[in-house]
Amino acid sequence: MTDTKVIGDTTDESHAFRTLFKVLVVVGIVAAITKFMSDRRRDFYGLTESEARAKFESKLGPIIGDDRASDVADQVIPRLKETGVLIEDAMDDAKKAASDVADKVGDTAEKVAGNAKKAASGAVDEMGDAAKKAGDSAKGAAEKIGKKMD
Repeated sequence: MTDTKVIGDTTDESHAFRTLFKVLVVVGIVAAITKFMSDRRRDFYGLTESEARAKFESKLGPIIGDDRASDVADQVIPRLKETGVLIEDAMDDAKKAASDVADKVGDTAEKVAGNAKKAASGAVDEMGDAAKKAGDSAKGAAEKIGKKMD
């Protein structure tokens, strides 16, 4: 009798090759996905938030629609900022600085207005006191003049 293999026969050797093949396919897929993600990350590295948003919307807009592309950008951009891929947007910095300056100017204006109100109130009180003293002096002078005439 001769050894003949049946096509459907599963030997340990064929099972090992199938398992090895499956592992290699999975490793290849993982490597391809990793390379793809690395390339996409490199595409966005060093961009500002507004530049990255524009790039997302221009690439995805024709495929999935502008509204959906904007939603995807809203979800992805914060993650890219957290991982340090995106740099700070100069416009955001300028807006924040302008807002801080405006807040400080507003606070200073309120303090100045409060101080001016206090100063005006104090001046009115002093003028009232001076007017009362002047009136009292005039009244005293009139009384003296009246006594001299009597």
